[in-house]
Amino acid sequence: MATTFLSGNLDKFGIENDKISRRCGDYYGYFEEGKLKGVLTFFNLGSVMPHFESSGAVNAFAEIMRQRKFEVVAGMKYVVEPLFQAVVQHKKVLAYEDSYYFVNNKFNPYTMQCDGLIADAEQVDRSLAIDFVVEAYRQGFRRRFNREMAAKMLDERAAGEDFIFLLTDGKPRAQAAIQVITSRIKQIGGVYTSEDSRGRGYCKALVSELCRRIIASGKTPTLMSRKDNIPAVKAYQAVGFEYFDDYLMVKFVI
Repeated sequence: MATTFLSGNLDKFGIENDKISRRCGDYYGYFEEGKLKGVLTFFNLGSVMPHFESSGAVNAFAEIMRQRKFEVVAGMKYVVEPLFQAVVQHKKVLAYEDSYYFVNNKFNPYTMQCDGLIADAEQVDRSLAIDFVVEAYRQGFRRRFNREMAAKMLDERAAGEDFIFLLTDGKPRAQAAIQVITSRIKQIGGVYTSEDSRGRGYCKALVSELCRRIIASGKTPTLMSRKDNIPAVKAYQAVGFEYFDDYLMVKFVI
C-alpha cells in the first residue's frame, strides 16, 4: 500500500523520464551494501513520492529535496514526516494535510436517490469536463491548475483508470477517478463535488460506482481523505472503507 503511486507509475510509464508525460519523473535510489533501500521520485506533475526501508535514506533524500523544486510531497505519514522535518527549514510550507488511508474490503453499495447521471469522461462534453477538472483542482484541492493540465489528466490515463462524472442537466456536478493501478489495488482519487451541489450523495454515488468496477476487476479499492473532511470520511465509511494507515501531503512554495 505504501508504494502504490511508485509501483503503479513505474509499471505503466517506466523509469526513464519522458518530460512531456506528467506521470513520468526522475528516480533516485538509496542503497546500503549494494541493496536498494529507498526510492525518491520527482514526478513532472510537481509531486514528490518517497519510500524507504532504512532511516539512513532520510538525510540522503532530504539533501536532494533541498536542492530541487517541487510543489507537493506525499505518502504514508511514517515515510513523509521525517523527510518533512528534515527540509522544513529550507522550504516554505503552504499546507500540511493529515489524512487517512482507507481500504475497502467490505463494500456496501450506495444507490443514488436523485436524478443525476453517472457518465465516463468520454461521454461528457470535453470542454465542460476540462473546465470542471480545473475547478476541482483549484477550488477543491487548492492546486495551481489550468486547462492544458486538465486535458493531459483526462488523456494520459492508463487502461482501467476510469474517470467519471455525475451530471445533472448535462453538466458535471461531481467527479471521481481511478488514479493508480497495481497488481493488488486500484486507488481512487480526485473526488470532488461543486460547492452548490454538496449534501446530495453525489460523492458517495461516484465512489460506490468505482468500487463496484474495481471489485469486478478482482482488485481492492483504496483512497485517501483528509482527517478534517468529516463529510467525506463518513461517505467513504458508509460504502465500506476502513482505516489502514495515516497519509500525509505537504504543499510547498515553489
